[in-house]
Amino acid sequence: MAAPSKKPLILVTGASGFLGSYVVYDALEAGYRVRGTARSGKVDLLKQGYSQYQDRFEVAPVDDVATGDFAEALKGVEAVIHVASPISGVADAETTLDSAINGSLNVLRQAEKVGIKKFVVTSSVVALTSPLNPRILSDYEFTDKDWNPVTKEEALKPGASDFIIYSASKVLSEKAVWDFVKTHPHIDVTTILPPFIFGPFSPGFIVQDASSRKRNLSTNGYVYQLINGSIPQTLGVGTVDIRDVARLHVAALTQGDGSMSQEQKRVLVPRQLIDWKVVAEYIAEKRPELKNRLPPTNDVPNLSGSFATVDTRRARELVDAFFPWQETILAAVDDLVRLEKEGSLVA
Repeated sequence: MAAPSKKPLILVTGASGFLGSYVVYDALEAGYRVRGTARSGKVDLLKQGYSQYQDRFEVAPVDDVATGDFAEALKGVEAVIHVASPISGVADAETTLDSAINGSLNVLRQAEKVGIKKFVVTSSVVALTSPLNPRILSDYEFTDKDWNPVTKEEALKPGASDFIIYSASKVLSEKAVWDFVKTHPHIDVTTILPPFIFGPFSPGFIVQDASSRKRNLSTNGYVYQLINGSIPQTLGVGTVDIRDVARLHVAALTQGDGSMSQEQKRVLVPRQLIDWKVVAEYIAEKRPELKNRLPPTNDVPNLSGSFATVDTRRARELVDAFFPWQETILAAVDDLVRLEKEGSLVA
């Protein structure tokens, strides 16, 4: 555990989640005092997960980020990292969009009202583009000026896919954040736009309910799918290690010289395109005990052709080196197997 420091108290929303829990861990290790928000039913588990940090970690119950009262959670806080976001496919489209948009705005409004000026907000690469965008298969470079054109109307159409709904929730919630900044230019906001996140669970992460796999595993569910015998969907927007994404959030707290700017600080995260055929064969080589669990790859095509790049200069100013996909995948696999052995997952 890092030694105590005089760094300020920060608030992390969604602290019990896959990413939120790692942001909490990294912030604590960096010397911050952290208050995390979580639903009431997860408060005790969250306290248990970070008990080693004693009074440097607190939990504030907030059952609905979109409508909840953050008055107690924000007391004494100097900066907010807003990670909480609805999970794709858990609720209907309208609820998902409302939770994402009003969740972000509710946190910003209440925090700004009590004088907080520094915010880091989790967005997603799907706010930038979509795997269906033809520019993905080209030599185009996406920048912070690009936006996924998906609309609320598309997301609310009957039969809209979970991915369309999720994409719209990220686009609309991030645009709502920047609209808020336009009318409150004295605040300093950075958004982080990662691709699919894989990797180990944070040291403080505790699985609450073995039957709720989708909510527990988040995007690591794709890796779990692979080691349970089936090839996941191709992830055309790429992947990144959760440890790097957490570090970016914490590093963004001290980004810049403190002066306010109308510039939209959107941090586009370096991505690695993974080929599930190659990934499966790599796991079989490095973890031979799992070979019989992996799907056959003879008929699985390799990724081929040109793929767009992303302007990651802001991210590389915050974090100087990123984990290679091989380390990320093995860390995820090892943790998933560990959770199985502990009985935390239904295999």
